[in-house]
Amino acid sequence: MASPLDKIHFDIEWPDDRPFDLIGFGLNAVDWVCTVPEYPAHNSKIQMDSVMRQMGGGQIATAAAQCARYGLKVRYIGRVGDDDIGRFSLADLRKEPMDLMVEVVPDAFSQFSIIIVDRPTGERTIIWDRDPKLHYQENEVDRAAITAGKLLHIDGHDQPASILAARWAKEAGMKVSIDIDKVQPGVEELLSLIDFALPSAHFVCQFAGTSDWRQGLRELARVVPGFIACTLGSGGAGVLWENEIIDVPGISVRAVDTTGAGDVFHGAFAYSLFRNWSIERSIRFANVAGALACTRLGARAGIPSLQEVLDRMALEQAQAES
Repeated sequence: MASPLDKIHFDIEWPDDRPFDLIGFGLNAVDWVCTVPEYPAHNSKIQMDSVMRQMGGGQIATAAAQCARYGLKVRYIGRVGDDDIGRFSLADLRKEPMDLMVEVVPDAFSQFSIIIVDRPTGERTIIWDRDPKLHYQENEVDRAAITAGKLLHIDGHDQPASILAARWAKEAGMKVSIDIDKVQPGVEELLSLIDFALPSAHFVCQFAGTSDWRQGLRELARVVPGFIACTLGSGGAGVLWENEIIDVPGISVRAVDTTGAGDVFHGAFAYSLFRNWSIERSIRFANVAGALACTRLGARAGIPSLQEVLDRMALEQAQAES
């Protein structure tokens, strides 16, 4: 049975006088990924399978790098500390085919994560820290840098600065997408500026104060004026369209590490907006990209190539039709 989303396109009228397609404003991080044979019990010891040090990650940095690899013109705006981690993060970001506006903050330690990956399932637990000195204040955001693109992609972590950036983007005729995973006081103001919100089921349930993600998605729609969907891990995504929730199933993969899957999902969806695919194809493309990211370790290291995603989509379609 055909999905009602298969014939619907966003038909976005993008500004035509911008040097960049996507502006990413938000977090970058360096990850230490530790794989264990089973998730450790409390107050126990366990021998690790492996540890991989200094792998680049961060929600917005990963999605921005992905879009750049897929051929979009991308600028990434963010901060690192002046420590060894920051130097590694900046050097790693410089390998990506995108414009960087990364500020090195004196006497600050860069965001880093210790990621514990449960080998049998690929599920991960992230333990992270970020120096408050890396936070953007409202007067530290560069309006011209933010409005040099067509789509602004944010995470909302530095909420007042994100709100300001989103307002500027809207005033400049841009669209705004968000990869948000944290409910903060006043988040409704930020969400009211969003054109494309595709948070996790965990976020929508936390936001709405419910254990039912479908109810949470409807509550989110009271605040977000734009397109709304919800990521469901291996279950794919749920889309709220004309007051109906439509499931777009994921694909089955052998998960090695789920780190970065959501970041890659968002990067793939952002890319699809510039192809003007149907909503159904856009979400399926994002589902496949996010799933393939789980088949290898690391966030940016796990980004599948554009051809890998398209080939897997074609394979899934052929199998569905056979």
